[in-house]
Amino acid sequence: MKCKIAAVGDLETITGFGLAGVSHLHLHRERAETLEKIKALLSDPEVGLILLTARVREELSEELGGLLRFKGPLPMVLTIPDREGYYPPAIDELERLVRRTAGVEVVLG
Repeated sequence: MKCKIAAVGDLETITGFGLAGVSHLHLHRERAETLEKIKALLSDPEVGLILLTARVREELSEELGGLLRFKGPLPMVLTIPDREGYYPPAIDELERLVRRTAGVEVVLG
């Protein structure tokens, strides 16, 4: 089964992913519009991976928490750095994903 990739974020980020061949792109401008697009992507059976920039994820964290809590294994939603670079979020999504999937906590350092 082939799944498509979607990217949601700032202009530079989605332009880069568009040049790399990602077909589902959304430029984040308005909160409500972006939430509707993410809801549509979550329900699209062709989409297997949704990439959200860290700033979009942080800005929409309350609404996304409810949307993502009850979704299935696909599409997977990952947070990526944006044009400003990476800054540590309040909740590390990769750590949360490993904890939820494997049932263990990962400690580095």
